[in-house]
Amino acid sequence: MVPDPPKLNSLMLDFLGILLLGFVFAILSNNTIDQTPKKRTYSRPTPYCPSCATKLAWKDMLPFWSYFRSRGKCPYCNVPLPIRHLYVDILELAWVAFYIWRFGWSFEGSIALLYGMALIGIIFLAKEKRELGDSLLLVMGMLAVIHFLAYNPERFPEAALSMLLGIAALALYNLIKIFMTNDSAFELTEIKLGALLGLFLGMELGLVTLLFALAGGAVIGSINVRIFHKPSEDAMPAFTELLSAAALVTILLGSDILQLYERLTQI
Repeated sequence: MVPDPPKLNSLMLDFLGILLLGFVFAILSNNTIDQTPKKRTYSRPTPYCPSCATKLAWKDMLPFWSYFRSRGKCPYCNVPLPIRHLYVDILELAWVAFYIWRFGWSFEGSIALLYGMALIGIIFLAKEKRELGDSLLLVMGMLAVIHFLAYNPERFPEAALSMLLGIAALALYNLIKIFMTNDSAFELTEIKLGALLGLFLGMELGLVTLLFALAGGAVIGSINVRIFHKPSEDAMPAFTELLSAAALVTILLGSDILQLYERLTQI
């Protein structure tokens, strides 16, 4: 059976839109991560090689193609590029594809897409132990405020309360971590991220995100200790990574999980 031409055209436009947006997100994310140690501005980013600092041309930044064309090396200094470039390309493209498949195209959805792009960047910033600047967090905060004021203004007080609860929950987590482990660092970045996720997701989805992060950390930590024999202090990823990954899952599936929970409680 041959698809109707209008439906086929729509599928082709969706595919091209997902490909273009995913590639743009991948370029922005990789460039932001590469620039973070040099503390260059986020408002006028200049793509460059993290090794030789040579300015990159557009042909050097094409996701997948540029990496494989240069065999994973800088085309100017021949130093191997981080494999993270490829991972970010895959994740950003997958993020856009899954979100559009689930929710379609919309102005409201564009804010969630941008939020997800930032969360993927934060995962790798935390993984590579780079400093997460306040510039990115400020942009995420502005997106969260725009999201509620433009589309759910009646729920903004609840979102503000959820932001405060996010701060309290992550502050409590840090205090427990200090008392129960040898880690004495009080991570303000985690608290800021918890506040932003509470503001963007609201109270119920924010709680789902926190539970996902804690459960994910417990599972990954157990696997690393029991199977890979890592020391317990190195077994768990940074909680910033866990929170960001959990938030991505919540944006995609959180509402369905809450509906399933409500149906089960009514049985």
